[in-house]
Amino acid sequence: MALESTSIERCLEILAWEVRSDANLAKEFEASIEVFFRGSAPGGGENVTETLLAARRHLEWFLVEHHSPSLRGAVAERLEDRYAARVDAIRREEDDETANALEEAIDSLRRSHTGIFDVEEVRAGEGAWLRDLTGLGNYALGDPAMSRRLVEHDLLVGRLYPTGEGLNTASPAVAIVRGANIAGALEADLNRMRSEGAANVIRVSQGELEAMFFGAGTGPSLTDSAPQAAADPVDADPATGEAVAEPDASADPVGDATAALLGAGLDADTAGSALERLLREPRDPERLVHGGGDAFGTILEQLAFDTDVDLEAARSALLRAWDLVSTAGHGPDGAAEETTADVDDDAARCKAVDAFAEGRAAGGDAGELVRTLRRDLGLGDEDGDEGDRPAPDFPGVVGAMIDEMAWELGATDPAFDAKRLAPLQHLATFAKPIGVFEELSGTDLLQFATFWLQEKGTLTSDEEAVALVHALRRFCDWALDAHEVDVGSEVLDALDGLETSLPRIRRANDALDPAARETGDEDVGERLEVVSVDAEGAASFETSGDRVRTAAGDELTVLFDGALREHLRPGDQIRGRVELDGHALVYRCYPPEAAALTPR
Repeated sequence: MALESTSIERCLEILAWEVRSDANLAKEFEASIEVFFRGSAPGGGENVTETLLAARRHLEWFLVEHHSPSLRGAVAERLEDRYAARVDAIRREEDDETANALEEAIDSLRRSHTGIFDVEEVRAGEGAWLRDLTGLGNYALGDPAMSRRLVEHDLLVGRLYPTGEGLNTASPAVAIVRGANIAGALEADLNRMRSEGAANVIRVSQGELEAMFFGAGTGPSLTDSAPQAAADPVDADPATGEAVAEPDASADPVGDATAALLGAGLDADTAGSALERLLREPRDPERLVHGGGDAFGTILEQLAFDTDVDLEAARSALLRAWDLVSTAGHGPDGAAEETTADVDDDAARCKAVDAFAEGRAAGGDAGELVRTLRRDLGLGDEDGDEGDRPAPDFPGVVGAMIDEMAWELGATDPAFDAKRLAPLQHLATFAKPIGVFEELSGTDLLQFATFWLQEKGTLTSDEEAVALVHALRRFCDWALDAHEVDVGSEVLDALDGLETSLPRIRRANDALDPAARETGDEDVGERLEVVSVDAEGAASFETSGDRVRTAAGDELTVLFDGALREHLRPGDQIRGRVELDGHALVYRCYPPEAAALTPR
């Protein structure tokens, strides 16, 4: 029997009550309002319903996607014990059926996901077939009431909850976006991003959807018509969909662009690097979505890995800077007729940008290089205050810190054997892009231990796997004691499990079919969770007790290879696909501690 939406609603009510009853969580919840809505909370208008629905989306995000500093993890997951106690009380006071449904409801909440869903088929009074434009999955919507509001090729934007039997129900706070060619334009841009080198699965968080389709602080658009941000790509932030004003005409676009980047917290060298890329690749105003391999996506990815700047502020600054420099040297309409003079101007512009890039590569002063670039582009030579420069980034700093730890421990403890830290050289390789030690997080360590090691196949023995876990514990303790960098609070509990699961998963990957194991593309196959493993070792699909769970929450009977089966346990994560005969073709295995993370 499919889970009723009323049970999901009651589940959220219980969790919301637990949040409000915890003083620390209540403060976190209030503080997160500004983060989620990119400003003040929606409200104050006449449409109370829209405000309530916006609050519902915020609650969903806080429970599932927000990382709680006080709980050290996802809120819904960390509140499971308290929730279970409430359900036990309901079982005593009401009945088993209600309590069982509430147990299913919190599992549905944990497995829920957000997306932009194209309505491919509507069955009025029954439901609809949805295709996730970002995640590329197909989902059955078992929601009779919602089906009566949908027409083919609407976009359903928001969160889906699995309800069992292959069905899903939509959050009551989703948006229905209806407009000519909106789905087609969005899909075309997403496909372009994939072709430029991004992952096939493009994950969109609830916070990003809020900015893209609902508008920061304005409440949802549930009028079955396209919101302005989605309908007018020229006037929308290409990363988030937020409406942005056209940049004012500038007498010094390069200077203003540089000032915008510095104002967002970028240091002079980083701003110079970003400016060089933006100058070489003018923005295409016809694109609805930017990212992947284009200038905007590449720079933003570098900022995320190599700096600690506020990425939301950087998004806005990059967009303004891109618009400014995309029209540098042209008329007020941003376009110029092709003439001999224009060709000469373009050649001079390219020469100026090349000189700017060469100066940066040679270590020249970024401020002076920007001033020279202004002069070469005929934009004047106005000096600007670049402010104090923060310390530069040093890619490879994590490896240097590991060496420092080995030296320090050897100097202070005569019995210390530096060979114990040898497996940490794998971490140094993984973390090489990180340029500031404080940017290393517990999540990075989990990504390293649960996904990266398995994809790269770096562990050669069970002994090395166990030694690595011990070394990671030592590294976490040292980082906190010597540098006050807390990477351990997020990962120490997981390391306890990895001490036994990591050697086992190493053996599981060794047991894979060689052809499958050599598949190097991390985007091949889908993420599956092992639900059960047939202890008897069934020889056929018909008698198999091997089961997996898909990302959509559906459980499937499969048949694992015998050599692999003996190493798998319930909760393990795998990347693979289910063939027509039910055989599970597995490309890579990951420990159960990977369940809370998305590989990157």
